[in-house]
Amino acid sequence: MAILRDTTSIIHYSDLLKNLIIRDIKVRYKRSVLGFVWVMLNPLLMMFILNLVFSELFKSSTKNYTAYLITGIVFWNFYAQSTSIAVSSLVSNANLIKKIFLPISLFPLSVVCSAMVNLVFSLIPLFFIILLSKADISPYLFMLPVVILLSVVFVYGVSLAISTLMVFFHDLRQIYEVLVFALMYMTPVFYPIDIVPEKYRFIVDLNPLTQYINLFRGTIYDEVGFSFENCLYLFLISFTALLLGNLIYSRLRGRIVYEL
Repeated sequence: MAILRDTTSIIHYSDLLKNLIIRDIKVRYKRSVLGFVWVMLNPLLMMFILNLVFSELFKSSTKNYTAYLITGIVFWNFYAQSTSIAVSSLVSNANLIKKIFLPISLFPLSVVCSAMVNLVFSLIPLFFIILLSKADISPYLFMLPVVILLSVVFVYGVSLAISTLMVFFHDLRQIYEVLVFALMYMTPVFYPIDIVPEKYRFIVDLNPLTQYINLFRGTIYDEVGFSFENCLYLFLISFTALLLGNLIYSRLRGRIVYEL
């Protein structure tokens, strides 16, 4: 299978992958005064602003809205930032891809892995806020690495697909920016799903990011339920996304160099 060949190639180029991840992190915070500290400050500032705007509106329907909000922001930032950068990862590395033989899929993978590093460091302010808000830590906290891993697999599948398609349809970047904006309002990042009218709730429920963000919350604090059945469901979604992304990449891989 192509996916097994690519996995073997990625393992062979693991040192290059590590260097690409470090490069992606450095480029993201280049010339920034606070640098990597923004990884932890960004979700805190977003939480502060959204909490001011929405806390009075949603506090009656959401117990411990602060914990609900910070967990939503941290996960959403991981998805939105990684895929928004990954969509251009092949096009922006065109010169390197044309000159050196290497697995092209390394580039979207490095973006997702660098976003995962940011996600892990974002857990520091997240747990700080959880403790300050006096929310009870979930007894399923031990499942957090599993949920993060499943999320990384899902996001990589999406990133591999959109970065490949971007080579052939350059308008995809602008289209995807609009789609991410729409997805944010279709995902319960800052609002409780209970406020969505019943006739429209299926839209939110069908959004896979809703399931990921709910499970992420469920592993962190105790006021959101955790379900092992949902974990299995996300396992299927994650590897379906990976297989679909790999299918698109495998079909078009031979033409990528000529289109860049």
